Amino acid sequence: MSLSHWVVLIGLLCGICPGQAVQEKKKVKVTVVEILACQGKAHVDPQLKWIAPEVRKKYKNLNCFKLKSTKCQSLAVDEKGVFKLVDDKTVTVVVKQEADKENRVVLAVTAPDQGEFVYRSACGKFLPIVTRYQTKGNEWLILAVRVQPCNGN
Repeated sequence: MSLSHWVVLIGLLCGICPGQAVQEKKKVKVTVVEILACQGKAHVDPQLKWIAPEVRKKYKNLNCFKLKSTKCQSLAVDEKGVFKLVDDKTVTVVVKQEADKENRVVLAVTAPDQGEFVYRSACGKFLPIVTRYQTKGNEWLILAVRVQPCNGN
């Protein structure tokens, strides 16, 4: 038996057909919005009007919300995305499971001064995360994380 026959036989035994392309992992776009909040003069950046009332429900003393940055990465399942933040901090996001039949993705997030937590996220919706990190300027770091598109969205 020639070498090429052995390669084909081993490929068939391993579930690889000759000429079969390796299937590329499906990726989702992960967006991280970096927000700085403080107790100063009341001001909310217009892009953050949707999150300020939600955060104030639990943190009534925060009345100033500034948009610091918005960053995106396309990630496949088990791929780690590291997003740089204020004061040389980072947040790590790992897609643990692609969209299910309810169009929810499982994410693992490790934010500054916090351990990893895993949650199911609705595609296209932001999850606000009030971190424990306070910047050098005494502002609270808040993150909003979103995944999209999922299941054709």
